[in-house]
Amino acid sequence: MEIDEQKKRVTTYFDESKGWQGDLYHSEDTYFSRVINRRKQYALEMIDSLPDLKIGKALDIGCGSGVYLQEFFKRGFDCYGVDISSEMVETCKKLLHADQHPDRIHLFQGEVEKLPFKDDEFDLVICIGVLGYLLRDEKALVELKRIVKPGGYLLVNLTNMYSSSDFDYAWRKSIKDFFAGSRATKDETRPAYAMPNAWMLKNRQFHFKSYNLWKYEPMIAHPNFRKVDAMTYGYEFRLLRRLKFIPESFLFSLELFLENAFRRISIPYFSYAGWVYTGIYKRIS
Repeated sequence: MEIDEQKKRVTTYFDESKGWQGDLYHSEDTYFSRVINRRKQYALEMIDSLPDLKIGKALDIGCGSGVYLQEFFKRGFDCYGVDISSEMVETCKKLLHADQHPDRIHLFQGEVEKLPFKDDEFDLVICIGVLGYLLRDEKALVELKRIVKPGGYLLVNLTNMYSSSDFDYAWRKSIKDFFAGSRATKDETRPAYAMPNAWMLKNRQFHFKSYNLWKYEPMIAHPNFRKVDAMTYGYEFRLLRRLKFIPESFLFSLELFLENAFRRISIPYFSYAGWVYTGIYKRIS
């Protein structure tokens, strides 16, 4: 798929999505809604735990309905938001009452690969649920890191290619590609740090990818960022949920237990076995 066609389809999807325009954050009825709400909770906890974060300018790339900017506004930041969807920008304006705070709330329709900001402008930049919709990330990463002030922070959210739920699929795909060898048509657009996410592509007309975190984290950090904190969450237990012989309430409690346990105690692989990843990085020069 061409880049322009991908952007068009993603924009149309978000323009038409009532869930992403706010409903998902006000519901606990579905597994996905619960994960999305925990994503917000964990991101804010990470940010609030930073001892030296300056309350200056904060930017949300892919600001959506504005639920993160709403929290930053309460904390005293001057808030900036960018989204590819004009409908999302309008929804965000309404939630934040942007017309009443023109000096502190600034919203734009735009793309992560072409940000309308100066170098070294922001104390905090978050990019949540955005990068997976790009065919490739290299230009976006350059832009994200360009606008963070020295000493500022960048928070990135991704889906995990080797989560406990997707691990078997990722390895089957890797083995299949290995044995296909030269017989397979090489896809020059597919990055080495990610792969198409089969679960997220159901009934979708655009590409979405999940990430090899062991390859991608060094890309975020290079050359002048340092990882400060990171975690994964969302242990889906897809088979158990599908069979429905274990109560959903028990599986949900088990998920929370694992997320908290692996947050406190780092265990190789298992601490990075959740479906969703959030990492925060500090610019050191």
